[in-house]
Amino acid sequence: MKRMKSIFFIALVAVFIVSCSNTGDIDDYVQKENAPSLYPDYTNVTIPPNIAPLNFFVEENADRFTVNFISHDGKKIVINSTDGVVDIPVKKWRKLLQKNTGKDVIVEVFAKDDQSWHKFSTFTIHISNDSIDSHLAYRLINVGYILWKKMGLYMRDLTSFSEKPLMVNRNTDGNCMNCHSFCMGNPGQTMFHMRAKHAGTLIIAGDSMKKINTKTPYTMSAGVYPSWHPGGKHIAYSIDIVNQWFHGVDKRNEVYDKASDIIVYNIETNTVTTSPDISTKNRETLPCWSPDGKYLYYCSTAPMNDSIGWLEVRYDLLRIAFNAETSEWGKPDTVLTSEEAGGSITFPRVSPNGKFIAFTRGSHGYFTIYNKTSDIFLLNLETGNFEKCTFNSDDVDSFHSWSQNSRWLVFSSKRIDGLCTRPFFTHIDENGHSTKPFVMPQKDPLFYKGFKNNYNVPELAIGPVNVNRPALLQKARDKASPVMFDPNVDVNALSGATRIEERLLH
Repeated sequence: MKRMKSIFFIALVAVFIVSCSNTGDIDDYVQKENAPSLYPDYTNVTIPPNIAPLNFFVEENADRFTVNFISHDGKKIVINSTDGVVDIPVKKWRKLLQKNTGKDVIVEVFAKDDQSWHKFSTFTIHISNDSIDSHLAYRLINVGYILWKKMGLYMRDLTSFSEKPLMVNRNTDGNCMNCHSFCMGNPGQTMFHMRAKHAGTLIIAGDSMKKINTKTPYTMSAGVYPSWHPGGKHIAYSIDIVNQWFHGVDKRNEVYDKASDIIVYNIETNTVTTSPDISTKNRETLPCWSPDGKYLYYCSTAPMNDSIGWLEVRYDLLRIAFNAETSEWGKPDTVLTSEEAGGSITFPRVSPNGKFIAFTRGSHGYFTIYNKTSDIFLLNLETGNFEKCTFNSDDVDSFHSWSQNSRWLVFSSKRIDGLCTRPFFTHIDENGHSTKPFVMPQKDPLFYKGFKNNYNVPELAIGPVNVNRPALLQKARDKASPVMFDPNVDVNALSGATRIEERLLH
């Protein structure tokens, strides 16, 4: 009886070993010339050494699958699957990245049908020496305009699959929230806007938290598009009279400014200031500080003119010097015209090392998220040369953000289904060359097939925002405190600011 039990146990173990074979050694197979069809497509990508597992689904008709991840020393991670889902164990994945930093990992995919095993062409995953910032912030919002009231600001730990909310608008009576921003990727210096009910701008700086109303009697609106000064004491904002209208055919909308200027908010003095040169009758918007804090880059176009159609509006790229200690301004300097760029220049973002400006170029205007002509370009500030990045697709590629080591760029793209924006990552080397992009990994590789929210404004951060959530929720509901307009500013522009002498007379 004992002998029979032993035989039965050995048989069970043998079956377990066969069905869960972890050797990945399949000798009898038919070689295929093509690479496997994967979702998402992670073939031949370059990834950071601290990214979550690249789980994927093998889109091939088969009954069984075996996938081998082979290190440079020949060691393997073997994944067996009956449904095509390749779910990589986190601990093994992290060890694989650690052992192969700076090297290629070879990936073999086998598929078995009723007749035999088939082996697809192998592909590689290159593990870069350059890490990526650990967290990504974004706004999740439904693609349908009638469902926009359900939204939230979230942070994803890129080293794992953990996602946590920073603020969701079900806690603030369904208002709009947007334009989250960090100071040089520092989660300890964070801000975001709230619109409609409980309107205001929330600023988190270290242990302090405040909610302000950046609209003054001398500005046309509250602050819109932000950029933190690297010193952490100032935030530049555009102030815009925003309008939108919808296409009757493809349900796409156009967002444009009737007027716009730029202001700078001083966190310590609670004042906003500007310069006559960035509050003109032209439309100035989308500010972005240089990493040394000496220059403010921005986009500018001519004033609103009923004789000029929205398809003809093109923005140029300019910059202006600024002294953060004295609040003194220089004179505007044109960096790149729309004519030179071959289209409208939007969302300039200077790399933290000060070498490049990534910008989006579209056929018109500045709101590129719905414009299929939108592509990302890289301008070399040392040479003045610029070129279209190789990672662009035939669909929308728009908003982008740098990692703090200037080696990774995250951008929004609709390339997967033409409907939703998802965050993609690409490596940028010292010469500005980019690699094949990869979408943000998910635990379930089929996640993006069913999740139909937009990932808006992906912003990299070096860690999570650690904030007292009850205190944040209370502050979000508090009335916004007013800011003061700098009385020393001499401006007569569309912002509504009047000259000093005119104000004194009143």
